[in-house]
Amino acid sequence: MSEINQKSASNKSALAHERGENKRKNGAIIGLSIATAVLALSTIGLGVGVCVSQHNAMNYRADLENVYNNNFYNLLDSVNNLENKISKTLSSGSGSTYQRKMLLEASKNASEAEISVSQLPLSQSEIQDTIKLVNQISGYTSTLAEKMVRGESLTPEEVDTLEKIHKSVLDLKLRLNDFEKKLNNGYSILDRSLDVREDVNDFTRSLNSLKNNDIEYPTMIYDGPFSDSVVSSKVKGLSGKTVTKSEAAENVKKHFKVATDIVYEGETNGRFETFNFRVVNSDSERLFVQVTKIGGNILTISGTGRNGESSIDEKASKDIAIKFATDNGIEDAEVVWSDTIENDIYLNIAPKSGGIILYPDLVKVKVNMTSGTIVGYDATTYFTNHTDRSLSKGGLSLSDAKGKVPSNFEIVQARHVLSPLDYNREVVCVEVEADNENSTYYFYFNSSDGDLENVLKVIETDDGNLLM
Repeated sequence: MSEINQKSASNKSALAHERGENKRKNGAIIGLSIATAVLALSTIGLGVGVCVSQHNAMNYRADLENVYNNNFYNLLDSVNNLENKISKTLSSGSGSTYQRKMLLEASKNASEAEISVSQLPLSQSEIQDTIKLVNQISGYTSTLAEKMVRGESLTPEEVDTLEKIHKSVLDLKLRLNDFEKKLNNGYSILDRSLDVREDVNDFTRSLNSLKNNDIEYPTMIYDGPFSDSVVSSKVKGLSGKTVTKSEAAENVKKHFKVATDIVYEGETNGRFETFNFRVVNSDSERLFVQVTKIGGNILTISGTGRNGESSIDEKASKDIAIKFATDNGIEDAEVVWSDTIENDIYLNIAPKSGGIILYPDLVKVKVNMTSGTIVGYDATTYFTNHTDRSLSKGGLSLSDAKGKVPSNFEIVQARHVLSPLDYNREVVCVEVEADNENSTYYFYFNSSDGDLENVLKVIETDDGNLLM
């Protein structure tokens, strides 16, 4: 599917084979992946604080540099392909099968680009918007392709959005191709990523971020119900005293009893101020952990788990995730969404208030089913939105809500939820899960007046499930 310009043998050398092998292994893509976004930052700063012999340290340094170069070239390939597919979409006839095919391939290229971006040592303050935008491109092109499957054509507004997206991707493509020349002239991603000024490293400055605030997307949900539902621009959920670096380290030790090495790796002073640590556990899994300065809470964990046969099942994984979240102050929570990809299970956990599930306060967890350890955790949405709320289930009963679903659907379950909607609204709804023609849908009925507020559909892909 690659349609990029050929690189000379001197430019790629041994990286070409590695890049091809790596791309075929990039199966862990979830819509706007779990995005995750923070959960995938497993390679940032691995060269810091490694106490080994000078010879081993040099080998480790070379290996890490190769990993970063590999990730960059994967990003370059994906963005070149993405720009090519969007260009072909805009040039092909409206409503054509070929146009739909190009949109589906563009969505895949954007997801691949997201993974590569998240595995480069870009400054965290800059990378989140980049990942979110690439995520949106993947989700938007996938949604347009799904629309065309139903026999519909792109509207003038959708074509206009695609043109704006193409302009942004083309700009990134040109910058990446220019940056490739630096790599060929001896630029070290590792060295420049360690040169940090004002919380932004030199590699980030050199590469810049993909941002375009002029692009407007429809509201979309990616890896599970309302997984990116930041309805507040202000951090509401942090409280308590300001902890010291030592206190933060002790908190890390408390939650990682199997840790064999915990190394302090600096601070982050952005929307969340954190102490950052590199953790190596007894399974030789390497994790990057952030602890909030206010309250000393675990904010994020990112890492890569082990490969091999699973030692725990889905139920045990959920129990591990719930216990970890509970130990970190997420009270009365339950798993509201899960998806398994290879050796990892991805879980969305939501707290409850008066029996109402609080979707705006979601926590994302990734459990490695081979080792049984937490290798991903993201509580940024929780600490952004969580606050005391006075909520009512309203007058709409669960049975009444089920009765509002069309008769050709088979009801699975119904429950009361606080749903984040458009215009930064939080509305108590009855969520009804129902199946129809081998597809799963979620209906959201306003619990006060019974009006239908939203409908989401589960889209199954080879790389996980999306909810749109």
